[in-house]
This record gives sequence, structure tokens and C-alpha cells, in this order.
Amino acid sequence: MTLAFEDMNEKIEVISYFDSRSMRPLRFRWRGRAYHIRQVNGVWSTPLGRDKEYHFHVTTKEAGSFEMVYNNNGFSWRLVRACLDGR
Repeated sequence: MTLAFEDMNEKIEVISYFDSRSMRPLRFRWRGRAYHIRQVNGVWSTPLGRDKEYHFHVTTKEAGSFEMVYNNNGFSWRLVRACLDGR
């Protein structure tokens, strides 16, 4: 298996689940391809002035693991890191 690590800062489209206590990404589209999230491995937040960014480290069914970030001020998602397994 070949691993390729890539840092980026690309906007992505995300379908996520929200309830009164938490948020969970379910799938996302990156570079024209859909990825289904198999597992959320970690969640943490970082302050951004009066706002916060929520980081999610996820493993997908298709290929590899990713770090995605949700910005609560702009209601936007970015993909910041990927570890692709070469499938």
C-alpha cells in the first residue's frame, strides 16, 4: 500500500448531521469525487476571534483519511489535510 500525504486548503461540499449537542459529517465532495465517511477519528476546536473552527479527522470508505474544518462564522467547510492510501 502506498501512502501519499497532502496538505491543502480547499473548499468542499459536506453533508452533515446536526443535533442540539453535536455535529457529524457524513460525506463530502472533493475534486469532483464523493467520499462517504466511515468513522470520525477525532474532533477538536480552535478559537478564531469570537468564532470557532471545528476540526474533524475522518476515515472514508473510498480511500484514506482526511482532516476537514468547519467554520461556524461562514458556515463553510475546508479540506486541510489528506492521507490517501492509493486505492
